[in-house]
Amino acid sequence: MGTYFKQQDLDRLRDLRQTLIGIEGRPPGEEAPRYWHDLRDIELYDQIFGARIGWKWDAVLDELEARHGFPEVKTVIDWATGTGVAARKVLARVPGIEAITLFDRDEAVLEFAKRSVQAAFPSVEVTAVTEPPSESSHLAIASHVLDELEEEGVESLRQTLEAADHVLWVEPGSKKTSRDLSVQRDRFLADFQVLGPCVHQGTCGILTPDHKNDWCHLFAKPPAEVHTTGEWSEIHRELRIDLRSLPYSFVALRRRSLGHPEPVQAGARLLQRPRVQRGRVLLDLCDANGVREDQMLQRTDKALFKELKKSNGEVLFLDVSEGRAKPV
Repeated sequence: MGTYFKQQDLDRLRDLRQTLIGIEGRPPGEEAPRYWHDLRDIELYDQIFGARIGWKWDAVLDELEARHGFPEVKTVIDWATGTGVAARKVLARVPGIEAITLFDRDEAVLEFAKRSVQAAFPSVEVTAVTEPPSESSHLAIASHVLDELEEEGVESLRQTLEAADHVLWVEPGSKKTSRDLSVQRDRFLADFQVLGPCVHQGTCGILTPDHKNDWCHLFAKPPAEVHTTGEWSEIHRELRIDLRSLPYSFVALRRRSLGHPEPVQAGARLLQRPRVQRGRVLLDLCDANGVREDQMLQRTDKALFKELKKSNGEVLFLDVSEGRAKPV
């Protein structure tokens, strides 16, 4: 019996976790299983797994606000909204949103998402639909859907995203899913500018033959209270969830016809955690010249070396030259 969660709830969470873990590795053509069977499953998913997805959205929104600011957005479409985590995060951060359309084929979770969004944002017009929206929007978002979709579903998602002025798509940071997202990213290049995570507008360097074993993944930092509350300590113990590690991948896009100048970002993107060795740290970097491994020597900047050594991947951009590195 758990201290903070009932035993039956812990059992439900274990079953949900195993289902989620198995989705990525299911045989081709096999339909993704349903996560939840009743309202309590949906509530628990939103409380635990949804919260972790929300922390990834926090990291993405923090970066985009710092690099580009938020666009003027009045209408949003959330494709495969699930419990509405991504919708709630976007509405909390992006000003000026007047209406949001939530799409999900599961009517039970769609109703949960609609209620949760309406409760948190009563001034926003919320529409819930069970068929993919065909209208255009100022912003289209998608979250943790790529593993579940076959080719037909991916094309349906793309139709919605391609009709928007801005796109924000967040996925897990696993190798397969991240590389799949990189493939999708490159399909948008003709009509959209890339706002993140990239520092360039070219094709993804991860997808070259020399980097078939690499993938672009970043790490979100959970809130500090996660490490001090009994509820999350119990989740860590009972479900074997690493509360320190929140790998994710994402792509943020802006339609070229809006007339904005090409985004410019100095330095190179750090693609994963620094790899610390004796006297140096190895860095996986990406810029307009492609993906490469570089290094920083401890003796060149002991303070930065110490920062990189303890980093969970939060240092995003670095200028590395002649063994020296500096954040940009």
